[in-house]
Amino acid sequence: MCQPNPHRSKDAAVDSSLPTKPTNALSHGHSLRPDSIQDTMELVKPLKVLLCSENVPPQVNGIARRIGMYKEGLTNAGCIINSLHPDIGLDKVLSHVNPWNFTSRMMIINPLHLFRLLNSSYDVVHVVMPANLSSMWILAAFKVLRCVKQEAKPALVVSWHCNILDYMKHFAIGPLKYVCDFFFFLLFGMLPLISDRILTPTRKSEPELVKRWRRSSGKVCAGVCYTGVNKTDFSPCAKYSSWGQTWASSKENYLSKMGKKHLLVCVGRLSPEKSVEELIKALTSLNNCALWLVGDGPQRSELERLARELDVPVKFLGYQSGEALHAVYTVADLFVCPSLTETFGQTVNEALASQVRVALPNVPVFAEAYGDALPKDAFWEPHSEAAMIEAIKKQLHRHSLNDPLGVPNLALLKTWDDAAHALLDEYMEAFEDRQHTFTMLAALYFPLWCAITIFVAISFFVFSQLRSLCGGSVRLFFKKSAEDVLIKVQSIQRLSSFDVEKCLKSPEKQT
Repeated sequence: MCQPNPHRSKDAAVDSSLPTKPTNALSHGHSLRPDSIQDTMELVKPLKVLLCSENVPPQVNGIARRIGMYKEGLTNAGCIINSLHPDIGLDKVLSHVNPWNFTSRMMIINPLHLFRLLNSSYDVVHVVMPANLSSMWILAAFKVLRCVKQEAKPALVVSWHCNILDYMKHFAIGPLKYVCDFFFFLLFGMLPLISDRILTPTRKSEPELVKRWRRSSGKVCAGVCYTGVNKTDFSPCAKYSSWGQTWASSKENYLSKMGKKHLLVCVGRLSPEKSVEELIKALTSLNNCALWLVGDGPQRSELERLARELDVPVKFLGYQSGEALHAVYTVADLFVCPSLTETFGQTVNEALASQVRVALPNVPVFAEAYGDALPKDAFWEPHSEAAMIEAIKKQLHRHSLNDPLGVPNLALLKTWDDAAHALLDEYMEAFEDRQHTFTMLAALYFPLWCAITIFVAISFFVFSQLRSLCGGSVRLFFKKSAEDVLIKVQSIQRLSSFDVEKCLKSPEKQT
């Protein structure tokens, strides 16, 4: 049965229509009905959860891995988990590729299936964001139904796993930032009104968004969806596996070939927001270091070109999985994550579980998630190449001396079972945070929001089809098409010039 961690108050009164739990499940809860029961009653049925996510295994990204582990952990805790995802079937959703990331998919829910969901009984509806428009419609529909029927269930939970606002700050130029902010809140501003609680990987993730869950009482209905790590797979013992020996041999040969002493490893998607370019540039001042990049992405060719231009030792290992991924961490002298826009940084967690020293930018998310696990000088000031280089050098110096400072303490890392039980606690908090009315603003905005989200969902679908037809990039398709036309025109011009010259020479030969 579902039993969150026992740390709640013992004087709570629980709505009898809700899944009850042992004495310390809720703290100072309030009942919407007079027929509340004592919180000392045992849970009489497992928690039934509808988990809606566009990112699920076997997709290759941090959100998909996280959601897969949550589902497994909640199931192990006795919950009944029903999933809604892009690969569930055409009778339930219309699935299409994500136009911004072809390794993941998006979905548009079938209205008939939405009707079927509304006629099912769920204790919790958990929607994984961002950009999961269909699941926002599910939240809205359940919220309206809950208000109309004056029912207590389900609790409506949003978890947000991407720093979109940070991305916009980094990449939106000038007034475009304000335009992006406007459309962002136009699209997602309804979420606090149709959900009970928002969860983020750390408390520092997306603070501008999270504060919109502040209720009239002053309480911010927000929590943390913790990240775990599989300490069996990601372990210092992985160095003794066959893959560990393979990577160790490859490291020795590569460092010898390049004439370097230390190996830096970075694992992640190769895209602009990950700031891998800054790490490659820093290698020009790290004379004893070589870099392995594990992962793939749209910026790979650009980064390969940069490494060649700077003449620095960077090896692109591409996407790795399974034992190969588990073991590659263990050969690193230092793991470096240069990204400034992470919501947690799962690869950092995996490096720590492998007992590898880590260096990170001192952004709020990393400071909260890893401040207790790393020495202060393992963090560098963001946007400072000199600070990054200094932090890397200090950790490598400790590594050379076998200094225990900076070697990760495995006991500080949560397992996925720990994370799943913490998530159950958040579900129970969501029952306390329930709102059972729509504000006047929400009622007025609701029809407009529905129209906007439907338009955006259709636009995403059309754009994804267009990108698929263009081989993955509309820009590159038209650029290549224009280049092909230019080449053909130049060929025709050369041929015409050749024919004219031939005609001019022909009379000369005849005379």
